[in-house]
Amino acid sequence: MKTIDLEIEKMDLAEVIKIARREPVLLVTPDGKEFCIAEADDFEKEVEALRGSRAFQRFLDERSASAKRIPLEDIEAEIEEELAKQEKTA
Repeated sequence: MKTIDLEIEKMDLAEVIKIARREPVLLVTPDGKEFCIAEADDFEKEVEALRGSRAFQRFLDERSASAKRIPLEDIEAEIEEELAKQEKTA
C-alpha cells in the first residue's frame, strides 16, 4: 500500500488512480483524514496484497495501538446529525 500525504505531495486524481491500478493507496488529507483508494472489482487480490504489505500492517499496528477511541454511539449520532442537515438543505 502506498501512502500519499496530500499536504506534502500534490497529486491530481489521474495520478492517484494510476498508482491505485498497481496497489492500494492511502490518502492522508491536510486535516489528517485518511482515505483508501483501491480497485473495486478484485477484492481477493486486494486482500492478499494488503496481507503482504508491511506498510499496511504497520499502519494497522499503529492504529490499534492508538489510545484514542470513538464510541460507536458517538459515530452514529454524528451520522444522524449529518443526515438531518442534508434533509434540511434538500
